[in-house]
Amino acid sequence: MRSLVAMALIAMATASHAQSPAPQTHWINDHGSELVIESVGPDGRLAGTYSSSALNFQCRNIAFPLTGWLDGERIAYTVQWKNDQVNCNQITSWTGFARGGRIFVEWSLVYFDAPEGRQNLSRGFDQYRAK
Repeated sequence: MRSLVAMALIAMATASHAQSPAPQTHWINDHGSELVIESVGPDGRLAGTYSSSALNFQCRNIAFPLTGWLDGERIAYTVQWKNDQVNCNQITSWTGFARGGRIFVEWSLVYFDAPEGRQNLSRGFDQYRAK
C-alpha cells in the first residue's frame, strides 16, 4: 500500500512539473498564439519566443524574442514585435500566474494606430495550456 501511495505521489509531482512554466515548454493560448520558454536562469530570468496568431496582425505566426521573469507561480514577459526582417511597431507585455497546468495573464499592447496618427493602448486577458 505504501509503495502505491509513493508511486502516485511521484506521478502527480512529475505531471505537475511537466505542466509548469519551465525551460523547453510550449504554451498555446485561447486564440492559438504560442509562447515558448527556452530557458529560465537561476535568478528567474526567462527567455524564449512568442508567435501571435491574431488574424489581422501583420506579423502573424512569426516568432519574436521574448524576455521576462518567473518567480514561483508569478510570470511576466515582454515582446518587441521587431526583428531584422520586419517591424510591426508594437510592444506587448503580459503579467500573471501559473496554476493547475495553465498560465493566466493580463496583457497590455502599445501600438501605432495609423488612422489616428498616434500611439494607442489595448488590454486584455489570456489563458494558456501546455502544448
